[in-house]
Amino acid sequence: MSAYLPFDEIVLLRQLSNNDRRAFETVYNYYFLLVFSFSLKFVEDRQVAEDITLETFVKLWDKRSSLAAGSNISALLYTIARNACLNHLRDEDRMNRRHQELARQQSDEQLSLESFSDPREEIYQHLYLEIGKLPGKMSDILQLSLKGLKNAEIADQTGISEKTVRNLKTEAIKQLRTKLLKNELLCLIILLSQKK
Repeated sequence: MSAYLPFDEIVLLRQLSNNDRRAFETVYNYYFLLVFSFSLKFVEDRQVAEDITLETFVKLWDKRSSLAAGSNISALLYTIARNACLNHLRDEDRMNRRHQELARQQSDEQLSLESFSDPREEIYQHLYLEIGKLPGKMSDILQLSLKGLKNAEIADQTGISEKTVRNLKTEAIKQLRTKLLKNELLCLIILLSQKK
């Protein structure tokens, strides 16, 4: 980080804590690429780094009223970004370990296809049925995402902005999660009925 800043950080902090959007824009414009580059080195995924960078600035804005007069903006931004990166890597590692555990369990189990049909088929059918019921473009966006397309590719295919794709995907996942949690009992019944 350069020792020369094109603004007075103390004045900027005071303005920021007083809800001054122009002060926030100044911080955002100056630090965005620095925080993005920092995040990208951690997570090695441009989309995730961009999400973390945006999340970092949202958290800064949320904390604006509690910023101390002597705070160091760059240190605060890097701390927020670093924690978000570490959380992402931890969650990704946890998911990978869970997938490995499931794969190991699956290989350990020798189930007869005649006596036990795969309940995942019915669960996936139910999942895709619920995805199809999502309103508007949410269904299309989630289906394209499940096929492995990135947000930018989905935006190109659907003709809407990448930010809208990201927002619709987030909302679709929330709605889907709510629907599936309500139907959790249904999934258990399907699983138990298959074991007989």
